[in-house]
Amino acid sequence: MDISRGLEGVVVDTTRISLVDGVNGVLSYRGRNVENLIDKPFGHVAALVVDGECSATLSESLHAASTLSERETDLICALPESTHPMHVLQGVTPLLDATEHFAERGEAAQGFAVAAKLPAILATCLLRRQPDTSAVSDPAERFLRQIGAADSAIAREAYNVTQILQIEHSFNASTFVARATASTLAPVENALSAAFGTLHGRLHGAADAVALATADQVGRPECAAAFVDECLANKIKVMGMGHREYRVLDPRARHLKTLAESLCSGTEHEVTYQTLVAIEARFTERMAADDKSLYANLEFYKGVIYRTLGLPDRFFTANFALARVFGYLAHFIESREDNRLVRPKAHYIGPAIA
Repeated sequence: MDISRGLEGVVVDTTRISLVDGVNGVLSYRGRNVENLIDKPFGHVAALVVDGECSATLSESLHAASTLSERETDLICALPESTHPMHVLQGVTPLLDATEHFAERGEAAQGFAVAAKLPAILATCLLRRQPDTSAVSDPAERFLRQIGAADSAIAREAYNVTQILQIEHSFNASTFVARATASTLAPVENALSAAFGTLHGRLHGAADAVALATADQVGRPECAAAFVDECLANKIKVMGMGHREYRVLDPRARHLKTLAESLCSGTEHEVTYQTLVAIEARFTERMAADDKSLYANLEFYKGVIYRTLGLPDRFFTANFALARVFGYLAHFIESREDNRLVRPKAHYIGPAIA
């Protein structure tokens, strides 16, 4: 019996939302190459993913529903300060106030309420109070304003592009979990909560923090080659290198590397960036020597961008969620068009029946 562990190579459904072309290194949203979308506002691209149209309409409706109620703020602030932001997202998502703001969205309505409040939820976790009201409608830029992040053209561009590049990525682990949860006809907020819990894993959304911790451990560029060689000799995974879908360079990583260079240049983070570059160079060199095509993925340079913007490491994955929530919503809506309960089979290898 052929068993595809991790469902690798198994086609489980159709989608019109995004295409990951791992052979040619192309990612597209609704048929539009993401290369042609990164100069647009984040909210416009989120609208394309969810509704098929690149416009400001979604950002405006999200902004109108973006303020946390007093009860929601108290709920978040009552949690211990040590609570991981991803645990906050997973736990608070099903507990947010119901709203009439998105009634036209049908079964997905409360999911849009979650997406609207995510910037304020994350800012409240970070500041330990509800953030000041912001007149900025774009969700990504609003979050930066609310937490008082570095306000420069390159900082805004780096964050905007980073968030756009991780809105959607086909049937990745957390998106598949969202669709599996949706297939049971569970509420949309349950599907989002399940997806957030899955995104938290170090082999998925938390890889950016792990990759950055690796650079911190290595310390300096001149130490990178020995570190990579030791990892490969001991069969230790170098986090942020390689991607199951891509046989060439992850197209998202190329943009983040360029932005990270511009953002880190002349700052205290420049050595960290150069260390990442040296790790990547040695890793790809060693892979090429073994005729393997493994390159940096999205997560490899994302962490240093987030850190340079002033985000604590434990908030990295939650910022991923701020973007990917729109991909989850698009998949929830699509799955509802022709719902089928997810129920795979397992091959039993236990003891014989007595």
